[in-house]
Amino acid sequence: MITPYRRLAALALLAALPAAAQTYNGPESVEAHPRLKRLLVSNTGGGNVLARAEDGTLSVFTSDPSSPYGIELLAGTLFVLDSGRVKGYDIDSAAPVMNLPLTGAAFLNGITSNGLDTLYVSDFNGRRIYQVGVADLGAPTQVELTSTGTATPNGVVYDRDGNRLLIATWGSNAKVLSLDLGTPGATPQTLIQTTLGNIDGIVLDCRGTLFVAAWSGCGTAGGCLRRFDPPFAIDSPAVVVANGLANPADIDYDMRTAEITVPESGGARVSLHPSSCGRSLFIDDFER
Repeated sequence: MITPYRRLAALALLAALPAAAQTYNGPESVEAHPRLKRLLVSNTGGGNVLARAEDGTLSVFTSDPSSPYGIELLAGTLFVLDSGRVKGYDIDSAAPVMNLPLTGAAFLNGITSNGLDTLYVSDFNGRRIYQVGVADLGAPTQVELTSTGTATPNGVVYDRDGNRLLIATWGSNAKVLSLDLGTPGATPQTLIQTTLGNIDGIVLDCRGTLFVAAWSGCGTAGGCLRRFDPPFAIDSPAVVVANGLANPADIDYDMRTAEITVPESGGARVSLHPSSCGRSLFIDDFER
């Protein structure tokens, strides 16, 4: 005879199995969600977005995207770049709330926001930056903001203090570009000339310190995480944060833990590294 207690225990075990069985498969982009003390990770090879709990266990946030790349959390919505579209999912229920095909897009890769009502998206193959208005999720808007010329854009981050975008570029001797958002028709300018190769992720921490994730040119085998301290100059030195990373992709700064979170797309893992900040005593609830 199966007692009610044993039946409940068996059901609890079965319910836990799917979450425990989740694994990384080409983790591409990570976004901190301080309120629930978790990280959201676009699992490109798995065709889903995973949620990583504080203890490292994984569960599925949504399996709706077919090939998710950059992700960005803004005002209660997780925005996901998926095969030429910008999709939005409610941060609590994961219900789809937006699905915008970007006209003319080739390969959407990096995404950031102004923290209010606007997304900025990089088109890797098209060498363009798009601006997407999301004040009304039912009627989002699209503008081709600028071309990056001969530079191939990857990760992007919004610099609030400078009202500008900082853009990571692909290729050898990769650059960090700066795009002035306060000047209509502005074109990206070189902010930092590096000796790194294939910069994928880029983020600012609470002090305005810049971190980049590069696949090569690190002076050692594998990829790396490097830091640039403000004020920035064309020849700002790169400070070593971590080496031996496996294809580090689209990184994020977790204000709660003061860590730089790095999805290693070639290593099927997410690694955590110190920033220049301290842990936050108060969790910003901006996303809801």
